[in-house]
Amino acid sequence: MGNNESEKPNPNRGKMFYYLNMIFLCAVTVISLTMTVILFIRLERMRSREDQEGTLYTEAQIEKMKYAARESERNRVLLDIQSSFESGKSTISMLRDLFPGDLVVMSEGRYYFYPVDRNLQMNGFASTDFAVGDNGAMEYTGEDSRVSVSRGIDVSSLNGDIDWQKVSEDRIAFAMLRIAYEDSEGNLVVDEKFQENLSGAKSSGIRTGCYVDLGEVGEENASETAAFVLEHLGLSQKEMGAPVAVRVQSQDQTGARRDHTREEWTQSVRTFCRAIKKGGYDPVIYANTASFNMLLKMNELEDFSKWIADYGDYLYFPYKFSCWQYSVKGTVNGIEGDVALDLSVTVSEEAADDSGSKEKTLDTGENGG
Repeated sequence: MGNNESEKPNPNRGKMFYYLNMIFLCAVTVISLTMTVILFIRLERMRSREDQEGTLYTEAQIEKMKYAARESERNRVLLDIQSSFESGKSTISMLRDLFPGDLVVMSEGRYYFYPVDRNLQMNGFASTDFAVGDNGAMEYTGEDSRVSVSRGIDVSSLNGDIDWQKVSEDRIAFAMLRIAYEDSEGNLVVDEKFQENLSGAKSSGIRTGCYVDLGEVGEENASETAAFVLEHLGLSQKEMGAPVAVRVQSQDQTGARRDHTREEWTQSVRTFCRAIKKGGYDPVIYANTASFNMLLKMNELEDFSKWIADYGDYLYFPYKFSCWQYSVKGTVNGIEGDVALDLSVTVSEEAADDSGSKEKTLDTGENGG
């Protein structure tokens, strides 16, 4: 009987193992929770460090992202090109849209890109500030109340006989008249219609200016051309209400770029303008966007007004100007056939002194003619 009693299970011993198991499981749970909290804190610290220092990528990841970015940009450009062609845009219009930071010009079948020089005086206009009206004339459609425009034309003996009264009735405010040109032997001759056009325009209340093409490049030729113009303006004994312009030939004309440097062109134009200024007239430089960039150094001609020839659907020339020839295929009452159309642009600004306000050209700030 004593041996049987000794083999009975001890209830206290079972309870002891139960409690030990519970304590062990609780300890494991506490340790697990503690490790979880530690890991969470470490992860948060790592995330915080990444936020501060930037996400770290492997070289392979960086190359993959660069490739994806290039493909995305490539696809965007291709879509823009496709859209431009589908809309019927010309190649040069498409390139100008794709490269807004450059002046894109074409010469002899090639395209050239000139970065817009922000150091030059800018005109401040948006492409939407001008639009052609129902009458075919360019109009200012911007919201700056200081800006005013007036319509003009430029003509020569090639336009034949002109009925200036009808021209005036067609709201033409000024006319630039060719005063001279080079004949087949390279000699300057007075335009056959200059005196007649000058008298007819002035008698009809139209302000007049004149222009001459710059022939041979060189200071001597520029001085002689200016002297010829001043001589015949003196003989006409009629006051010019608009500037005297020197027209720079198109860069596409034979030898324009190949035979002379930009420095030579610039010096010739500057010599002419200084002589005209000294003679008591306001000089202005006429050229298209390509010639202003390819033939002239504009930073050396900031003191002179610009007459820009630009025949696009909007104003593309970004620099300051005083006159814009926007078409050579216009129509005006009193003139048979096509005629070049111009727009004089001025802005009224408060004078720096107490003299009130005055009309200033957008180009130089001098009193507009």
